[in-house]
Amino acid sequence: MTISPVKRYLLWAKPYWWTIGLIIALGIVQFVAPLSTPIYTQLLIDEVLAGKGDLGLYPVVGIMAAILFFGVVVNFFRHYCSALLGNRMMKDLREQLYTHLQKMPVSFYDQRQVGGISSRVIHDIGGAQNLIGGGIINLVLDLFMVLFAGFLLFRMDAFLAALSLAILPFYYLSFTNMNVHIRLAWRSVHRQMERISGTLVERMAGIRIVQAFNGERQEQERFSGQTKQHYKHTLSAHLFSNVLGRLSETFAHTGGIVIWLVGGSMVLAGKMTAGEIIAFQMLLGNLYGPIQRFADVNVTIQNSITNIERVFEVLDEKPSIEESEDAMSMPRCDGHIVFRNVSYTYSARNLAYPQNGGGPANPDLVEREKAPKRFFWKPTSVRPVPPEITIEERQGIKNISFEARSGEVIALVGPSGAGKSTLINLIPRFYEPACGEVYIDGRDIREYRIDDLRKHIALVLQDNILFSGSIKDNLVYGRPDATMKEVVAAAKAANAHEFITDFKDGYDSIIGERGMRLSGGQKQRLAIARAILKDPKILILDEATSALDSESEAMVTEALERLMEGRTTFVIAHRLATVVRANQILVVDGGEIVQRGSHGKLLREGGLYRKLYEQQLKAMRPEELAGLA
Repeated sequence: MTISPVKRYLLWAKPYWWTIGLIIALGIVQFVAPLSTPIYTQLLIDEVLAGKGDLGLYPVVGIMAAILFFGVVVNFFRHYCSALLGNRMMKDLREQLYTHLQKMPVSFYDQRQVGGISSRVIHDIGGAQNLIGGGIINLVLDLFMVLFAGFLLFRMDAFLAALSLAILPFYYLSFTNMNVHIRLAWRSVHRQMERISGTLVERMAGIRIVQAFNGERQEQERFSGQTKQHYKHTLSAHLFSNVLGRLSETFAHTGGIVIWLVGGSMVLAGKMTAGEIIAFQMLLGNLYGPIQRFADVNVTIQNSITNIERVFEVLDEKPSIEESEDAMSMPRCDGHIVFRNVSYTYSARNLAYPQNGGGPANPDLVEREKAPKRFFWKPTSVRPVPPEITIEERQGIKNISFEARSGEVIALVGPSGAGKSTLINLIPRFYEPACGEVYIDGRDIREYRIDDLRKHIALVLQDNILFSGSIKDNLVYGRPDATMKEVVAAAKAANAHEFITDFKDGYDSIIGERGMRLSGGQKQRLAIARAILKDPKILILDEATSALDSESEAMVTEALERLMEGRTTFVIAHRLATVVRANQILVVDGGEIVQRGSHGKLLREGGLYRKLYEQQLKAMRPEELAGLA
């Protein structure tokens, strides 16, 4: 059975129930002021000001003032506790979601926009925390206020009280119908915001390409279309909310006017005093006020529910790569790796929300869902319409088998898209084989703890990721406990120490997001230093020198040779000059190993390797030709 988002969120919030109860209790205590003021007002008018009874003006006004200021103090603590609760829940849920995202495999991120994910972590959780603090707690307190005020109204005059409640059926009908449209509109607002966030992050990261290809105008048109759609959905959400709010005001004003007409006639007929009708109207405000506020509270609730739906959508995604309960530790690693009949298939998930007119789904724009057909008086559960999801599968690698002994260098060559990167991504369990096994030191890697497995593996990629922060922060990322002496030694081994010390702040220099303040060669050498400092037994080099100029490549290659010593190394390279000295060369094409052996053996065999080799001979520089000798 599917649990509603509200019920599920309340179950998640169980550790905070005591705090929620305290806030509600403080709110109920605060009712003393608004509920007692009408009674003392009646007493003031009918007794004190009329010169009847023994009570004086100052004692009555003093009691009223004490009650009002007491309410102010209680209200302060209630709002403070509510702020603490909301921010604590937001913090905890955001951390839970971020922790969950850290466990998701690389394939999860391959199929989603980073901006869309960040929108859920930041925007949706920020809205979700309002469900309890700004929604449910206020709803419960308003309900108590309605009950207390209604009780006092019936105590004062049952006929007028019954007459004042005659508006409730009309309000109920309005609420149940408008609520459907409000929920659907806010759901579309948040879905469209995810599209906007995704576009913004993606285009800002690729701003050089946008400007280089004069794509500013088309990107502006695309972004403008998305923001216009978001504006349209937001306007609809506020329109429906505003209609419900004004209807509730109309019903409340109508009820108040009717009570003045009937109650005023009773005062003129001597059946009620002026103080009683004024007190009744003041209490009536405590009855109608919460009903009117409920329209605004409902907007908060519906908005928050759509936020919560989106947060739980991510939390419900189960990691496709999980650690077994009896996973083993891996205190040491020799680096002996065996692939046995390994295959992997890529599954690309295309997601889009359908158009209302039945047309093809638009990946940029989200249409608002149509409200379900229903009886006017019957409440409707508005469950999300799932997006259109199409799965495209393509073969990554198939039936891959080979052995890499400890300390060997294994080179993978082949055309782009042949499956080389897919193959090495299976070693640290970024992907999980569809069939077959990968063994390290005689055990299936699924038997090891994932953290322990990855502790023995380091990567140096073509486009290495460096995080915003200092150079030192990035170097010690894989080994936070490294000493400064070890950091400097790793940088020297990677030919990075000299350029680091050229910076004003040396190892404390801030390098910017993705290391944007560094050249390509400098980033590669920092990545190598980071790998050296981690001291892995298994090393993966994926096109680590392909994007560098001659001078940078020479320095990086020298650093890589130091790094590879004594480690089982996998090298992916289009430039065959970097793989000729490998212990074993695997030629990959179409996801299969079509040739294997040493450089000399493969040249004698002919085939794809010889073809690639001869193509590159024509474009090689003299120093590269010397390296092949």
